Amino acid sequence: MGAQKEDVQKFLDGNPTFAKSYFTKKMTQASISKVASIPLKQVDFSQFDELCQVEESQIMYELIKDMQENVNMEKVVFKILKRISALLHADCCSLFMYRQRNGVGELATRLFNVTSSSDFDDCVVPPDSEIVYPLDLGLVGHVAQTKKPVNVTDVTEVEHLHPPPCFVLHS
Repeated sequence: MGAQKEDVQKFLDGNPTFAKSYFTKKMTQASISKVASIPLKQVDFSQFDELCQVEESQIMYELIKDMQENVNMEKVVFKILKRISALLHADCCSLFMYRQRNGVGELATRLFNVTSSSDFDDCVVPPDSEIVYPLDLGLVGHVAQTKKPVNVTDVTEVEHLHPPPCFVLHS
């Protein structure tokens, strides 16, 4: 009765701290040497963190370059959300703008369901089909009121969502 690949993947996705500690212990020079069939002396972890920082630095450089070249702020924010969704390994990102109508604050979608592979035209929400949230409703309203960011790992366990969401995204 072995574990199925999907079960293991689901467990690791749901327990990122366990996965990090496990791979920190298991990813040693000796284990890499054995798996890759290369001499122990050729396995070099000294630059692993630097390589990750280079990738992130490249993404930040591209963001700054886009901000300088592009006058349309919606396109700049779209590119930022695309890169952020890749960095965070998020299912998607969205942009909600605050506005007031008749003195009542609300949030309306401007960019919706942005992923690392999205196209700008597919994510821009036209005014006639925007999603509007009152500030006292849902997770988006809660974030707007408290002004504190939230990273949700499981929307079914978020107390600010009443009623629960009608759809759930999965990685």
